[in-house]
Amino acid sequence: MNQRGFGLKEFIIIIAVIFIAMIIIMSLYQSIFPNTSNNEPETEKVTYQDLEKKLEKAAERYQNDTYSGNINDKEVWSLSYSMLKEKKYLDKITDPNNDDIECQGYVEFIQDGVLISYKPYLKCGNNYQTKGYDENSI
Repeated sequence: MNQRGFGLKEFIIIIAVIFIAMIIIMSLYQSIFPNTSNNEPETEKVTYQDLEKKLEKAAERYQNDTYSGNINDKEVWSLSYSMLKEKKYLDKITDPNNDDIECQGYVEFIQDGVLISYKPYLKCGNNYQTKGYDENSI
């Protein structure tokens, strides 16, 4: 009767199988819960272009809710940030680099028949201003 038990080869194979299983389990856990390994909350940096896009989307929602039909002649409208905020299409927009500075701006939208194009203009204090921004358009 052989009472040898586990040898070195068997022990190494068992450790290798456990190690591979742990790697698979850890990778699955990290793919399911990606932020659990980091205790700090992950915040995405907001850019001025993100704010311009937010302003543009608010103007587009306002236009879709307010205006209808086709316009034969090309027309240009300007919607101010303050009006969009007042009508609850937009929350307060602050400078990404300084939350104490509230940005100002407007969106020009051009309607030519069924084709509508939007161009946001944003000014955040002295930190940022969209090229072509006109103070008189607010």
